[in-house]
Amino acid sequence: MTTSWGIDLVKRISWGFITLKCPEGVCYGTLAVHRMCFSLSLWHIILGVLTLGVDDSRHTRAVVQNGLWIFKFVGWIALAVLAFVIPNGFFEFYSKYVAMGGAGVFLLVQLVLLVDFAYNLAEACIGRWEDTERPLWRNILVGGTCAMYLVFAIMTVADFVYFARDGCGRNQFFITANMLACILVSAIAVHPRVQEANLKSGLAQAGMVTAYATYLVTSALAGSPESSDSVPECNPLARAASARATMAVVGAFFTIGAICYSTTNAAVKSNTLIMSSGNSAYSALATDDPNEVPLTNSQMRQSALREAVANGSLPESALTDYDSDSSSQDDEKHGVQYNYTFFHVIFSMASMYAAMLLTNWNSISSTDHIIIIGRSTTAVWVKVVTSWLCIALYMWTLVGPVVLPDREWA
Repeated sequence: MTTSWGIDLVKRISWGFITLKCPEGVCYGTLAVHRMCFSLSLWHIILGVLTLGVDDSRHTRAVVQNGLWIFKFVGWIALAVLAFVIPNGFFEFYSKYVAMGGAGVFLLVQLVLLVDFAYNLAEACIGRWEDTERPLWRNILVGGTCAMYLVFAIMTVADFVYFARDGCGRNQFFITANMLACILVSAIAVHPRVQEANLKSGLAQAGMVTAYATYLVTSALAGSPESSDSVPECNPLARAASARATMAVVGAFFTIGAICYSTTNAAVKSNTLIMSSGNSAYSALATDDPNEVPLTNSQMRQSALREAVANGSLPESALTDYDSDSSSQDDEKHGVQYNYTFFHVIFSMASMYAAMLLTNWNSISSTDHIIIIGRSTTAVWVKVVTSWLCIALYMWTLVGPVVLPDREWA
């Protein structure tokens, strides 16, 4: 969509009925990306509003989330078509303020989930090791940690060799700052006071964070634009087509994986926080909502059991035993598995984030004829600052319990 190829294709398949006049090329360049991502983001906002307040799969509006796929697809296509008749001025404002803000929030969500993923993965390996007493899980944990630090060392050395030549002061600062920060956070992770306050801390989590932060710095340096002056050449990969293709594939892999993990996992995490506000994980079902479908005999029995568990008359094992004995398993019998509205909010911000990536974080210029994704000064700084925030966030999870020991840390 960054070239006129899409415009020509639309004109051919519509037999000339749809003709987009773009004298300066902006509507089939970066703004076209914003139009498509805007339509997807707006559609998720609409779906989020339609599912607002739905906390049970038996709710009449739950079908908006779990069904109506053809109507939802047609609705998004309609919004995508309408987006191309909106004046360019709207998308210039939208891209500078709305999309960039949403992308920034989504980036923070990604970092929070990355740190959470590092802790959960290490805990899972440790838990399997303790439960099974098999050395396999210990070897996976130790081997994975060593692999992460090996990746950190290899990328750091490669950064110094290729991007830190004489005269490349900015690159030298980025690489050195990242190396020192990674070493510092690794040392803090194994400090006795930190491990006493946070039993989950260790080199396994620190290794994943340092490897990801170093990857961001390497990606930023490899994607930095060519310098106006010929000496020094701080990015020798700028003119190598094969290097650009490799970075594009690796970057797409990390981006798609991060977006998929963030959008799905963030919704589940939000539902967990909402459910934790009650006195019990098995709170009683509310049946006074006129929009809900009447309960069946099995559901009425289950509701009575949940009320008894919530009141403390029966232990939670009674409901658990009933669930295990049920012939038909419903993964949303106790309520929705994730917050529908928050799910769509995350996807809406993910669309804004994707638009920022594809447009080099709003490096919009109507005179650009060839746009290389990920290659702009803004994109470089976004990646570097993201690596700093990632390390800072993880460091706070280490020193936070030491500084604030009276606070409950999840």
